[in-house]
Amino acid sequence: MKSTDGRKPTDGDAFGPHRPSETRRDALRMLLAPIIVGGLGAFGAAAARAVAQDGTPSPEPAEPTRTDPAFIDPEASPYPTFIADPAVKGTVRCVGSSAVALLLNAIRGDFRDAQPAIELEVVSSGSGSAPKALAAGESDLAPMSRAMRDSEIAAIEKARGAPVRFVDLALDAIAICVNRQNPVERMTLRDLDRVFGRERKRGGGPAVIWGDVGMRAAGFSSRSIVLFGMGPGTGSNGIVRETILLGGEFRTSVKEEPVSSSVVQGVATEPGAIGYCSAYFTSGRARPARVRELEIESEPGGAFVAPTDEAIRSGRYPLARALRIYFVDDPKRPAPAVRLLLRFLLSEDGQTLIGELGQRTLAPEAAHRFFDALK
Repeated sequence: MKSTDGRKPTDGDAFGPHRPSETRRDALRMLLAPIIVGGLGAFGAAAARAVAQDGTPSPEPAEPTRTDPAFIDPEASPYPTFIADPAVKGTVRCVGSSAVALLLNAIRGDFRDAQPAIELEVVSSGSGSAPKALAAGESDLAPMSRAMRDSEIAAIEKARGAPVRFVDLALDAIAICVNRQNPVERMTLRDLDRVFGRERKRGGGPAVIWGDVGMRAAGFSSRSIVLFGMGPGTGSNGIVRETILLGGEFRTSVKEEPVSSSVVQGVATEPGAIGYCSAYFTSGRARPARVRELEIESEPGGAFVAPTDEAIRSGRYPLARALRIYFVDDPKRPAPAVRLLLRFLLSEDGQTLIGELGQRTLAPEAAHRFFDALK
């Protein structure tokens, strides 16, 4: 997926109280251990030299305290710290992506505990509805699972008279999944276009049975390909259409579902099915996987790549995407409740909750960049 400036969105893009997990703390301890040991070794050598010179051992230095600039706290979180402001009141209205709505609803209770006077309203109606609601002033935030188009941004800025900004909340990808009985492991972009596309802009004839894409396994070569996907207003639909179908139309036989979990359910109950949806629902990170993810080409003729954390973060997986929230940055109409919610989502509190949900969190440095831009 391309961002509005033409780059693939990764957790390095930036806007122009839960404790850290044990895994994160252990990683920090492992990182700091050689530094601490090395530092002690250096001090010991210096002390030995002092004794050798005049026979009087040097006094041992006091251990650094938390007020010492050199102090390193192994318990500290790499993510920003959220500071609540109980005096702020209001309602934050969010209209858009169902994938981002999942994250917003997951943090709702903890955010209410931190900011009891701020109400959060979430309408899950697809990424396509987000720009329209923001332009009409019907929402404060536009959650999206695809990049907002230049034309959509222009329409909002014309209607609202202020620039549009965004922050990323997490990383996700669109997975191509099949029934667990299906032995297929990987597919080319061309074959996926033949399966899902009506126009087949990558070439080749339509693929309507599994034998059409090279399947020779008994019981599958003549089995019909049953298609599941997301509706035209969703970010998933837009990304697959742009990346795999090269802007072409989907076949009319695709069974369009309102949410990713429905796609998984459909594919899981039909042996000949293939579908696309958020990788959060197919990877088994948050629940046992009911379907199998396929490896797909990174580019025509390129290596086959599965939607792993590394491939998504690096951008090698072609259907990687950022889950983000757009808003109107109007200095004449400051919205402290909106900024507090966004800062909470980017903080240790928010990113911990998002990670516990099974979603891929931002890299800490990216979270800090977005967080600092909201001051």
